[in-house]
Amino acid sequence: MAHLTLPLQEGRTCLPLILLAPPPPGTNIPPPDLMRRTYQALRTGARNMLIQDWSNDDPTPPYYEYPPSRSPHPFMGLGKFVAGRVHQMRSAKSYLGAHPSWSDENSDPTCPRCETGPESFQPAVLTCPARTRVRSLWLKEVSSLAHDAPIWSDPTLIRALGEYITDTRPGFPPDMLPDQHSPPSTPTSTPR
Repeated sequence: MAHLTLPLQEGRTCLPLILLAPPPPGTNIPPPDLMRRTYQALRTGARNMLIQDWSNDDPTPPYYEYPPSRSPHPFMGLGKFVAGRVHQMRSAKSYLGAHPSWSDENSDPTCPRCETGPESFQPAVLTCPARTRVRSLWLKEVSSLAHDAPIWSDPTLIRALGEYITDTRPGFPPDMLPDQHSPPSTPTSTPR
């Protein structure tokens, strides 16, 4: 492990100290400002090495269009179930019909709600005719789920996506859905 940190130490005159107790009198300790700058430089170097390692040595699969991130995705502020569903759907590893299943390699990719096409992330959220009413309540201004789409950085749209997923339950079998005649939850804030 120590050898892995050698690239981070290049060009540094000192490394930050971790003092668990006051140092003995007469100990020569670098000034706090130098230690703070050194720590920030080490942190930046470690993060850059991590992103480089993620991008070069273990690239994301071709089907995953979202770039690696050093910070949590903004949708992680949703409830853990909904945030997990978003991660699963973005990575094509969810229970949507068109996503590969470990338990049934020959599963039918057709959307069980509208039966008009494959049920994958984009169609399940943006185009499925059976979800039009709920989509018009929550996601009327969303037109893309691409990695650079506004939905991934706008907190209001992220909350709206969470409510949409809660209301429509994409990837659930139709017999596990709530009563189709009951209205979906009403937006508490006006979605964009």
